[in-house]
Amino acid sequence: MNRLTFQLQSGEYSLCRLTPEQIIPDWVYGSAFFSITKTLDELSMVCESQFVPGEAKQNGQWRLLKILAVLDLSLTGITAQFSTALANAAVNICVIATFDTDYVLVKEEKLSAAIEALENAGFTVQL
Repeated sequence: MNRLTFQLQSGEYSLCRLTPEQIIPDWVYGSAFFSITKTLDELSMVCESQFVPGEAKQNGQWRLLKILAVLDLSLTGITAQFSTALANAAVNICVIATFDTDYVLVKEEKLSAAIEALENAGFTVQL
């Protein structure tokens, strides 16, 4: 596969946690991008921080990078292509896969290091 291109999305994002019994709150739907995952243990959501109420259990100040490619679901090693470079630069990530592509969350304070690490590894980052 050719080297990937990442596009920095606008806004700041938060990872939020509710109990598995709770319903999906309406505030998450205000976000231009959101992801919801329900397990037996938790209900987790990623959305723009501006929509998260103060009382919500959250971890904020994440930035979102979108991979600008439709990734065939039969491909292997996509995440390994970029996660190794980011790990070597001490950048922690959270990856969200969709049917078409992947999104990578990096903490705001690590964004510059993440961009530099990706570019040094041969990837393109559009700001």
